[in-house]
Amino acid sequence: MGLDMYLMAEKHISGYSFTEPTEREQYKTVIDTMGATEIANMDSPSADITVTALYWRKQNAIHNWFVANVQDGDDDCKKYYVSREGLKALRDICVQVVQNKDKAEELLPTTEGFFFGGTEYDEYYFEGIKETASRLTILLNKTPEDWAFYYQSSW
Repeated sequence: MGLDMYLMAEKHISGYSFTEPTEREQYKTVIDTMGATEIANMDSPSADITVTALYWRKQNAIHNWFVANVQDGDDDCKKYYVSREGLKALRDICVQVVQNKDKAEELLPTTEGFFFGGTEYDEYYFEGIKETASRLTILLNKTPEDWAFYYQSSW
């Protein structure tokens, strides 16, 4: 038990005749690869691909940021869209905290919760912040613009 957190990258692909040939080919490849040829509705040829792009465990300060900045304060374990600008803002805050640990409590405070882990500003906290900054930089640089991001937690 505990706080599990997921950042998913999602892409919608279409097999409609009016879509670009490369997207139609992607759709066909996905349907074939997944063994879904028999069940795919060809009246509405589309699929959604979801990839877990980032996973955290008990990084309650990161979770707290998502609750405050993406979920309008609702800590309800639902799935929320996160803009690229939002991810850039989180990444920039993480970088600031890594560069100046004295700003941690001000910029990225911990929060208590049921099995949320510790609230100390210790090695575990700073390692999670550093890893978040690194992974978000990669995601923002490598993920094509037609992918969307979503955050969801479980506890």
